[in-house]
Parts: sequence; C-alpha cells; structure tokens
Amino acid sequence: MLHLVTDSTSDLLADGARELGVSVVPLTVRFGEEQFLDGVDMDADTFYRRLTTSAVSPTTSQPSPEQFAELYRRLLREDGDQVVSLHIAGKLSGTLQSASLAAQEFAPGRVHPVDSLSVSAGIQLLLRQAARDRDAGVDAAGVVANLERARERLTVWVLLDTLTYLHRGGRIGRAQAFLGGVLNVKPLLQVHLGEVEPVARVRSRQQGMAKVIEVIRALGPLQSVAMMHTTVPEAAEELRARLVGLLPEMDITLGQLGPVVGTYGGPGLIGVATLKAS
Repeated sequence: MLHLVTDSTSDLLADGARELGVSVVPLTVRFGEEQFLDGVDMDADTFYRRLTTSAVSPTTSQPSPEQFAELYRRLLREDGDQVVSLHIAGKLSGTLQSASLAAQEFAPGRVHPVDSLSVSAGIQLLLRQAARDRDAGVDAAGVVANLERARERLTVWVLLDTLTYLHRGGRIGRAQAFLGGVLNVKPLLQVHLGEVEPVARVRSRQQGMAKVIEVIRALGPLQSVAMMHTTVPEAAEELRARLVGLLPEMDITLGQLGPVVGTYGGPGLIGVATLKAS
C-alpha cells in the first residue's frame, strides 16, 4: 500500500487529511518557554489572537527525525507498504531534512521524501495530485516523478499586510529588496521553486487583489487553484469570488494558514496557490 505523509505547514486540517488519506506531522510553535504542536495544541484563531497581543514573538521548529520515523514505522507494516513524504520547501525549513534522516532507517525504496518547493496551499495542490495518482494505482516512483514535474509549475502568490513578520522570522529571502523605508506598503510576493521573491508593491489591499488577478490571468491555463488567509476571511472570500469569475470551471478552496506559516506571514495575509496545466 502507498501512504502519503506531509507536515503541518501544508495547513491541511484533520478533516481534509482524512479525506485525502494523508498523515500530518506537526511542527512546533513557541512563545517563550511555552510550546505548542501546530494545529494540535493550538488552533489558528487562538494563535493569531496571541500573535497580535503577546509581548513575546513566536518561534518555530521542525519535527525531529524520530517523529517522522515513528510515523513511518506505523505505516510500513507490510512488505509492500511504501511512503511518499511531501514537505515544505527545504530552503524555508529543515523539516525535509528531518524526514530524509528518518527515511534512512528503512530499506531503500520504502520511504520517498519529496521537496514540494512550496508551502501551505501549494503543498495541498500537490497532495491532491498525489492522492489521485495513488488512488489510480500509480506506484511510489510514479507519484514522486509526477510531483517533481508538477512542482516546477507551482507558484504561491502572497499578499501581505506587512513585511514585519517575514523579516522578523528571517524568511524574507529575495523579498529583502522590499525593505528600507517601505514597511508601510503591502507587498505581493511569490513562492516559486522554494524561493520567496518580490513581485509588486501596492498601497492598499484592493490594489493588491487587483494585481493578483492580473498576474494569474497572465499565467495561461491552470490545472488547479487553492487559497489561504490568516485573519481576513471576508477579503479572502472577495478575492475568491473574483477568481471564480475568472476561472468558472475551477474548484477553488479557501482555508486558513496555521500557526507555523502564520508566524511569518502575520495578520492580514491572503495567499493563492496556482498549478499551471502541463
């Protein structure tokens, strides 16, 4: 049997994980000496209330190799069992490294760690494809090959309310160019091939949403789209409605970023993941 594993930066809630048949390994969020398993000990709403009121900035940490190994042992009960383990971009987190170290405990070919080169809704789009392939009888090697092709066509567009949290968390990457007297702008970034890169600077959320529509319209045919937000469901739903108008044939889901990714995105974020058609 082929099993799918991911981590909590996919922001895949329990119901969605059960529906897709995916096991989720949580990362950890810390406020000072207090620590919480992402999506297990602290939900998103509780986290964002604390993020905006706490004097202590949260930090995050990846799962240990043993956390992954423990799950892999439970899944690899039969000789024919295999695992495809899909994780946040290796350039953004050490989570993939932990999964890869854990995989070495097992015989070659039993566990296949894969770098999504993405995060959150981007990982979700890849997981949906992997689940379809698994259910169609594609073997682990085929699922991995399809994921590695698909991730090249995957981009997550992120409209931030502020760069403050991304800068504070050290995940700003090439978007560093947006710093320097411009923390009052609302940056549009992209996560593509594992890198956080600047796209545009706008002065309002409405301008930012118009820019998102513009860049997505220019992409050409799309295979799938998914959306996330941190604390602005109404604005995210407004953008979703505009995307549905642009892509009426597309089933566009909308979810909430969990604590780990939200640590770096901050309040007011809206994200759109797009997977271009092959």
